[in-house]
Amino acid sequence: MYQEEIFSNAITDAKRDGFDSLTKEIKGMEATLERFFTKIFDTTSSVSERDFNVTSI
Repeated sequence: MYQEEIFSNAITDAKRDGFDSLTKEIKGMEATLERFFTKIFDTTSSVSERDFNVTSI
């Protein structure tokens, strides 16, 4: 019975660690994509403002 509890706790800890690392990786990817899209849209809006003489909202 004691060994089952230790095994169960080890599985729970492994799942928690895996979830935490996955969450950190997703947040890093989210930040990277956000920076990428910000640069793309800023560049696109600047070109549109210049080419069509309009101001962005």
